[in-house]
Amino acid sequence: MSEEYEYRHEVEELAERSATAARLFDVRRIIGGLFVVYGIIVLIAGYTASDADVKKASGININLWTGWCVLAVGLLFLLWMKLRPLSAPGAVPKPEPSRPGSEPGAENGPGTGTGTGEG
Repeated sequence: MSEEYEYRHEVEELAERSATAARLFDVRRIIGGLFVVYGIIVLIAGYTASDADVKKASGININLWTGWCVLAVGLLFLLWMKLRPLSAPGAVPKPEPSRPGSEPGAENGPGTGTGTGEG
């Protein structure tokens, strides 16, 4: 019994490490982080733009607007990652709450009278 316990403990520990690695390399974190970094860089370029640069873009500080947009996209990716974290690989997904009328055998809808012995 002791060997079985040790084996299960080892498997659980490996599963926990695997889940941590999966969350660490979540692509949303990488993409969001890169967008945030690039957004900050472009924002700095927008704030330090000369009058000649702004004049070239028809009076619009395009670096400033682009920097804010890229930063917003990066923050949205990171927010998405925070609100919907990855589940552990091989984990059973949580069942969604059932809606009324979604029981097995209710395909025809309520009140159809099929199989109730009405007649």
